[in-house]
Amino acid sequence: MAKNSAISFEPEMYSVKKTNKFVEALIYVGLVLWLLIDLFPLYYLFTFSLKSSKEITGTNVIGLPKEWLWSNYGRVFGLGKKTGKPAVRHFFANGGIEKCFSNSVLVAALTIIISLVAALMATYAITRIVWRGSNTLNSIFMLGITIPMHVALYPIYSSFSKMGILRSHASLIIPYAAFSVSMAIMVCTGFMNDIPKELDESACIDGCGSWGIFFHIICPLMKPALATMGIYIFLQCWNEFMFASVFGDEPHYTLPVFVSNLKGSNITDWGLVGAGLVLATFPMLFVYVFMSRRIQESFMVGAVKG
Repeated sequence: MAKNSAISFEPEMYSVKKTNKFVEALIYVGLVLWLLIDLFPLYYLFTFSLKSSKEITGTNVIGLPKEWLWSNYGRVFGLGKKTGKPAVRHFFANGGIEKCFSNSVLVAALTIIISLVAALMATYAITRIVWRGSNTLNSIFMLGITIPMHVALYPIYSSFSKMGILRSHASLIIPYAAFSVSMAIMVCTGFMNDIPKELDESACIDGCGSWGIFFHIICPLMKPALATMGIYIFLQCWNEFMFASVFGDEPHYTLPVFVSNLKGSNITDWGLVGAGLVLATFPMLFVYVFMSRRIQESFMVGAVKG
């Protein structure tokens, strides 16, 4: 029998190569420049919202405002003021930014809930339950990723018109959720395949049924995937313009439609437009900043194979 040769580790054979200080300084300078380039659009948008149209169009395009017009934001909120004796302004003022903001939040929240519940249940049925048509159903779901959402604009409009649900929140939530399910299933499938099936077998031995396994084992372990897809669907719904402008009316407009209506046909108050853009964009950025750690964790979990 051949004698096993032991492999000895010799620390002196290995050394850590130190980075040249000049190269390290160049790297930091490059990173700072890249950071400034990334932050410039936010700086430009914020200062844009505090300038007059005269500064924006010629005299002071990039610099700080000569006169800080915080009144631009007040005028944006004033667009939701109702006329009457006395003038009444409330949260659900038709066409106001408050109503459009609440519409965007409502549509995005319900779309996320419907999409994630449907995708999680469909993924569980496809990956954990053995039945003949699972692979075929998965292929059908994946076809949804190849179809651009706005290609179906007219068929959906015609169908909703006959069903009588145009000019409502449902006319936005249904197509948003339908076109988000395929991507959510694809992401959830990758995560769920990494969950050992031995957990299902152990739970089954302990007397847990299919629903018990789904709610007590699968759902808690799928939180990173659900967080990732939730943020993806939120950004998609929050920025969508075509469906919101075609299917909605004044009481059901979302923020992108509200901002687009700030531009006049002949004369545009660009300071007003800038304030509307800030109010529509910055909440989305705050959500991403607070949830970015969860996104990174979910990507790391998905990259680790069992």
